Amino acid sequence: MTAVTHDLRIAAATAKAAAPVKNLWERVLDRLYEARMRQVEREILTYRHLVPEDTLARIRKRAALRD
Repeated sequence: MTAVTHDLRIAAATAKAAAPVKNLWERVLDRLYEARMRQVEREILTYRHLVPEDTLARIRKRAALRD
């Protein structure tokens, strides 16, 4: 009979190494998405003064509950 032992550290390292690598287009699209999100956040900050304070308070409360 054979005894097999498993080392979880080795298994985790192997799983990380075997993770699929994103191809060029996936990386490009991810970067475009992130850049667009940053641009949208800047635009929101630009016009934030036009949003009523009570609306901002509701949004903050909802975001806090979600986290």
